[in-house]
Amino acid sequence: MTTDSDNQRDEIGTLSKKSRLEQALSIGFNRVPELKKEEKMQYLGEFRERVIRKLTKKQVSNASVFPEIKEALKDKRTLRMLINGDLSYKFTDKYIKLAKEVGKPFTTIHDSQLKGDTGLVVISDRALDIENIDI
Repeated sequence: MTTDSDNQRDEIGTLSKKSRLEQALSIGFNRVPELKKEEKMQYLGEFRERVIRKLTKKQVSNASVFPEIKEALKDKRTLRMLINGDLSYKFTDKYIKLAKEVGKPFTTIHDSQLKGDTGLVVISDRALDIENIDI
């Protein structure tokens, strides 16, 4: 059974063997193959290696704010916070206020292709590959 990542790897491998003209035509007709799309859909559209901290939807709906998120937002490597758009504003409001308080931007992600139970991630603009991102 082939997976999406196998198909993407095959597309990229095939694309790299073509001439520049063939690559341009292929991209024009089929669009650029997206790397690690399944992984990105698990982390609100970001690569796993850029995630500093992650909360589940259930954790975001908790009444209290997780101090680990506040610490992550204050981290100099932090680019922004992403919030799953499926969550009610009454649950996400406290994190939005926290991001504003700390001076970090946030984005609410509305995408029907999102998978998993990720409710919020704090991300960097570069790969950090932090071993344990879950709280």
